[in-house]
Amino acid sequence: MLRLAAVSRNAATILRRSAPTRLRLLSTPSEAMEAKLRDELDAVAVTVEDVSGGCGAMYKAYVESPKFAGLNTVKQHKLVQGVLKDEIAEMHGFTLKTAKPQT
Repeated sequence: MLRLAAVSRNAATILRRSAPTRLRLLSTPSEAMEAKLRDELDAVAVTVEDVSGGCGAMYKAYVESPKFAGLNTVKQHKLVQGVLKDEIAEMHGFTLKTAKPQT
């Protein structure tokens, strides 16, 4: 009985470790952040670029959203940073440029 429990525990550990790898194959961190910004800020133009040489420690982002209308740059940046709060916590650096859509 102990042997079965150990096998089950090991199998669960292997499955947990392999799942994130499969998810990473579906989208890059940059693409995931872009999708999140589009969804939550109704952004019309979004680019997120890994500028760290591929290690994911530094990103540069551009976000254009109608939700920025009437907001100064600091408030626009706070909106974006709120959406990407968890992702930014894992980074060493994040450069952000925001804009309101041209009408």
